[in-house]
Amino acid sequence: MDHGHLREFIKQRVNDGGIIRLLGKWLKAGVMEEEKYYHSESGTPQGGVISPVLSNIFLHNVLDDWFVKEVQPRMKGRSFIIRFADDCVPRRQTLLQ
Repeated sequence: MDHGHLREFIKQRVNDGGIIRLLGKWLKAGVMEEEKYYHSESGTPQGGVISPVLSNIFLHNVLDDWFVKEVQPRMKGRSFIIRFADDCVPRRQTLLQ
């Protein structure tokens, strides 16, 4: 997940500079492995409390909106997507006649 895109998605909904700065700090937190610090330029902090929220914001703009704009118009009948965090199952409802 690209941090630049995620920041733009957040700015579409959040107008509080303090919240945006705090989210930016979470994204820049990096990872400690074997007593070494690694800077992260993509993704969310694994195991971080904010990670599921940021993932859902990103997936709403990337997966959910794509499904509504690109997939649903091409489907016959009703279609929907079931998503929990980063797992999803697209479904098509067929009408029996």
